[in-house]
Amino acid sequence: MVIYFEIVGPYIAALMMSLGALCIFIWAVLSGALTGGDDAAMRFYQREVGDDRNSEQRPR
Repeated sequence: MVIYFEIVGPYIAALMMSLGALCIFIWAVLSGALTGGDDAAMRFYQREVGDDRNSEQRPR
């Protein structure tokens, strides 16, 4: 059986890259690298909500 690298090679490369990405993702989840990512977004949201409340209380 002859395996043609021109045909099978890109599929093997894509499979290896996707397995590498999966391994990096699993490592990141298990090491805690993805925790706390929403803190900055929540601070921004709370600041914007606070600004909206302050603008509603101001007399026009």
